[in-house]
Amino acid sequence: MSERTEALAKALEEGARALASFASALTQEEWQTRTPKDGRKAGVIVHHVAIVYPLEIHFARSVASGEPDRSEEHTSELQSP
Repeated sequence: MSERTEALAKALEEGARALASFASALTQEEWQTRTPKDGRKAGVIVHHVAIVYPLEIHFARSVASGEPDRSEEHTSELQSP
């Protein structure tokens, strides 16, 4: 694995662990807490971050294999209803 790929994989794994740790520590009340700036609930934000992980994994695999980055196509798929 290249140095860049290794760093990307490590960052992805660390981010996933941090999100899981944060989310697992939230109380039911905290899940429902609205953020001051845009009013979204904490649970909604955690969900939005979590659903992007498949895209991040795809991107990391593309980098590792030398495939061209087609993340815009996959982002559109995630945003479709």
